[in-house]
Amino acid sequence: MVKKITKGSFSIMLGLWFLFFSYACAVEKGEQLTISQILQIKYLSQPAWSPDGGKIAFIWDDGGVKDIWVVSLSDAKLSKISHSKGDIGRPMWKPDGRELIYVHKGLLYAWKDAQRESAPVEGTPEGISSDFSLAPDGSSLVFSRDGDLWLFSLQDKRSRQLTSGARADRSPRFSPDGTRVAFVSSAPPEPVYEVPVELTGTKLAFIHFKSYTSDVGVISTSGGRPVWVAQSEESELAPEWSPDSRMLAVERRTEDCKHREIWVKDLVGGDERLVYQESTDKWILETGRWLNDRWDEGLFWSPDNSTIGFISDRDGWVHLYTVTPDGNTLSQLTTGEYEVSIPAWSPDGSSIAFTSNQGSLIERNIWVVPASGGEAQKMTSMRGTNMFPLWSPDGESIAFLHSGPYAVLDLWVTPLAFPQQPRQLTNAMPPSISKEALTPPEFLYYESVDGLQIPAFLFKPKGFDEKKKYPAIVWVHGDGILQNRYGWHPSKNYGVYYAFHQYLLHKGYVVLMPDYRGSIGYGREFMLASYMDVGGKDSDDATMGAKYLRSLDFVDPERIGIWGLSYGGYFTLLSVIRQPDWFRAAVDVAGTTDYVDWYKDPGGWWVQGRMGSPEENPELYYKNAPIHFVKKITTPLLILHGTADFNVPFYGSVRLIDELVKNGKNFELMIYPGEDHYFIWKHTWEDALHRVERFFDRYLKE
Repeated sequence: MVKKITKGSFSIMLGLWFLFFSYACAVEKGEQLTISQILQIKYLSQPAWSPDGGKIAFIWDDGGVKDIWVVSLSDAKLSKISHSKGDIGRPMWKPDGRELIYVHKGLLYAWKDAQRESAPVEGTPEGISSDFSLAPDGSSLVFSRDGDLWLFSLQDKRSRQLTSGARADRSPRFSPDGTRVAFVSSAPPEPVYEVPVELTGTKLAFIHFKSYTSDVGVISTSGGRPVWVAQSEESELAPEWSPDSRMLAVERRTEDCKHREIWVKDLVGGDERLVYQESTDKWILETGRWLNDRWDEGLFWSPDNSTIGFISDRDGWVHLYTVTPDGNTLSQLTTGEYEVSIPAWSPDGSSIAFTSNQGSLIERNIWVVPASGGEAQKMTSMRGTNMFPLWSPDGESIAFLHSGPYAVLDLWVTPLAFPQQPRQLTNAMPPSISKEALTPPEFLYYESVDGLQIPAFLFKPKGFDEKKKYPAIVWVHGDGILQNRYGWHPSKNYGVYYAFHQYLLHKGYVVLMPDYRGSIGYGREFMLASYMDVGGKDSDDATMGAKYLRSLDFVDPERIGIWGLSYGGYFTLLSVIRQPDWFRAAVDVAGTTDYVDWYKDPGGWWVQGRMGSPEENPELYYKNAPIHFVKKITTPLLILHGTADFNVPFYGSVRLIDELVKNGKNFELMIYPGEDHYFIWKHTWEDALHRVERFFDRYLKE
């Protein structure tokens, strides 16, 4: 029997067909967004230009699996040269530019132009760490293993131990002439075993390590006893060789971050000179950064040995300086209300490239300034973050990393000659995510409790209708000294959260991302405003984000949530303790619950510089510790934490859970076995993001 199709039913079928076709087209164009899609994004790091100028190697992190890729500058061809299935060491080119080496799971691997992919280097000893240095001629490498330094010849495949004893030697650096190795040394970290029986019984032990100040030594590659060139009661940090191999520049810092010195050690004449120092009654910006898997203190020599470059916030903003090795001439190369980072000399020493937020505090661009002083020239102009300038060997181009509102971090290259035509070398954005699926933020300021203007980014949902009332979320970044960006954050640690917020916009949420006082990018005064008030007004800055959202006509004041990572998780807990009526849901990702615990493990300059010790300032430590005020929490809470977290030990969440249970609070918990502070693996992110989505939907939408 054939059913007759009426005019009305045909119209309905046509309408349904049109809706299905429209949806299919939207999906095909990538205008929809899913968690699965955003977890396909790869995060790039550690670019290294080959000495012959023809290639750039880098690492792509694909859901925790890191691999080394090489891109050809001539044809932009991409080649994946490793299959690590996990973590991997930094790529390092040999001098001829035709061979690249790296470490994976304690073994040395090499890749040559003619090879399809890398292979283990025969004869290499086991246990090689990523903490290694390649000889200038490429003939050997020195690496640390079990606290000692070893030399391995890539020619005859023989290993020889350089240092031995009770000390822990690390961060080896070949001298430019290849005859000596500088290194950092300290007493080995002392494990402290604690068994909090009242909470964990005797089956779980929490271990932290007591660390000691470090010294700098130099040892000949032919053997012998090390010469200690920098020793004091403070920490002597990563040394930098002068290009002529005659001198070492060493930075010294006090543990409370109130005093900093730069020393130059003349290894030929035996002299040592204090060439720069600065002090403060608060704390000095930590100017070092992770660079190619090692901590770089930011000291860098000019190619002609005449000056040492560094950055400092001594004038109220982070700027670029040089000082002569005799300490007689100090020059400030940049000035103004902006910040400078990641400087690098040109190969001929005539200029310095750097990253700066000049012209837009929420963005970054590459600039080049003459080494002798003068006006800096802007080399990039794409909206977002342009950072990590990397000079080509001939000095005619600069490679850099770019991210923005429509782009995750990618590798680009720009010639120095005008007109500039930057060229994109990688594309980490999955094809399924289109520009139409993404929403740029609006930058604004709102008022905090004391009238201070707090910079923030506001994201409106897809298909925004000003007549509607939307649920809203305050996202609080971690680290304290961090900054949100206009577009994708360049670090994977925060880039994944940015991507997830883009997804939430499709779900109909408003998102606010504040930069509370203490954040970088807005000058020294703003950054130091949390001194001796950690968890005070800086936390209020984040909480007041909810008050700003409540003032918006398109936000439902009864459906606001808050969440954050690390320091942001800490603020999340404080927010729902102090203003529980402002929030319907809260998510704490690895947040600190008590800085008395954190002072002990992991401790260090971050907490000492901001808070002093618990013995010195017990009231400060007590009044701003969420663990003491759990009774005040009425907001439903979700806690996410990895058990292998070295930044904020999992024990803090154990204490929090105990107090929540004792006080009958409404909370949920997910523990990720073996996960780090910044979640690594795709399966962890898959679970965590879906869990957060369901949690917010339950309390902010139903």
